[in-house]
Amino acid sequence: MSFALLCFLILTPIICTASDWDGVLPYISPGIRFGWDFEKKFTFSTKISLGLRFDGGFVNITWGCKYPVFQDAYVTDPHFEKYDYLDLQAAFMHDPSRTMTLYTGGGAGIIFYKENGILKTAPRITVFSGCIIFPTLDILFLPGHIRWDPGLQIVAPVPLLMKGGFVAGSG
Repeated sequence: MSFALLCFLILTPIICTASDWDGVLPYISPGIRFGWDFEKKFTFSTKISLGLRFDGGFVNITWGCKYPVFQDAYVTDPHFEKYDYLDLQAAFMHDPSRTMTLYTGGGAGIIFYKENGILKTAPRITVFSGCIIFPTLDILFLPGHIRWDPGLQIVAPVPLLMKGGFVAGSG
């Protein structure tokens, strides 16, 4: 949790000055994800990203939580219930001249989970492609095995700054 706070404290001043950068748009992006973990069956995730969109792509920091939908569907890890994750992500546009185009990218981060009541961490990576709706593949590197979780993510990026200041309204 302190790592997430540190990242937030470092990135907030950078994003707040982004309106001075030509062609850079800071945003916040809530999202949900439905996946299929080959060990736990279906998964559901919520996430929030804080990032910068620029001509040609975006970068962000993402905090999320992933839950197994059916608790009785465990196979190899009966005490591995849910996890939180923190990722740094980046993507590029396939054709920046189009109004709506595909982004392709990935992220690397860390998961925080409890196993038998003990807090643990493990690395994770994610790859994705799309626009608003993203097919994704999350890969967890747990001790002793790798867990694969393909899924479909829906995001709703909301600009934080426009020329003249902050965007008013909900988000």
